[in-house]
Amino acid sequence: MKKIFVLLWFFALANYLWGYSPAQNKKIDLPADTLNIITLEYSDSTADGSAYISIYYPQITEFENKTSESKINKFLEEEFKQSIPWYEEAITDTFYTEEFTPTFTYTFETGFRVAYNSKDFISIVLDHYQFTGGAHGNYYSLGYNFRTSDAKLLTLQDLIISENFDILIDECTQAILEKFDAASLVDAGLFEDELNIPPDQDFYIMPGKLILQFDPYEIAPYSMGDISVEIPFSKIQDILKTNLPFLTK
Repeated sequence: MKKIFVLLWFFALANYLWGYSPAQNKKIDLPADTLNIITLEYSDSTADGSAYISIYYPQITEFENKTSESKINKFLEEEFKQSIPWYEEAITDTFYTEEFTPTFTYTFETGFRVAYNSKDFISIVLDHYQFTGGAHGNYYSLGYNFRTSDAKLLTLQDLIISENFDILIDECTQAILEKFDAASLVDAGLFEDELNIPPDQDFYIMPGKLILQFDPYEIAPYSMGDISVEIPFSKIQDILKTNLPFLTK
C-alpha cells in the first residue's frame, strides 16, 4: 500500500512540475521549445469495491505536425490502457455474496512522468502498480522515447553504436557499483555478476543523461525495488550515434 501512495504522490508532483493538470486539461503557458502535454483519465470500479482501475495517460495537443501528434497519441493511449483487460478479467473472478466479503481489493493504477520535453523529442515514463493478491503488489515502469518529426519510437539501437554496447554495459555496471558502494554486482545484491543489456532494454532520457531502468525481479530481488541507472552523456559521447533528436552536450 505504501507503494501506491508513493506513486500517486510522484504522479501529482510530476504533473505540477511539467505544467499540466489531471482531468482539467487546462492550457498552461510552456517554454517555446516544449510540447503541450495534457493528462486524460480512465477509471472504473466494481459496485462492491472489490476491484478498481485508475489510469492517467498523456496526450499531445496543439502540435504543428498533426500526423505525428495523432500517431503518438494513439500509441500512448493503447499502451496505457493495456491494464483494462486485466481489470475486466479480475471482475469476472470476484463474485462475492453478502456472507463472503472480499479480503482485499484488486488494484490497477497507471500514471506517468514526462522526463524530457521538446518539440523534437519527448521521453515519457509509464508507471504501473497492481495488486491481485499475495504478499505484495507488483509494479513496473516503461520508457517511451519519441522522435516527434515522424513519431518514431526510439530504441537503444537508435542511440548507441551497435558494436559499442559492451561499453554501455561497462558504464552501467560501474554506475551500479558506485550506487550501492559495492565491489561486485553480487555484493550489491544483484542476481549475477554480469549484466546483459539487450538492444530493447527499457530506458528513458532526461536532460544530460540516459537512464536504464530495471524492474523488480529483472536483475535483483523484489526487496531491492526497481533499479534506475543514470549514465551522463558525457561518459558515453563516443558511443552515441549522431543527429539524435535531443541534446547530448
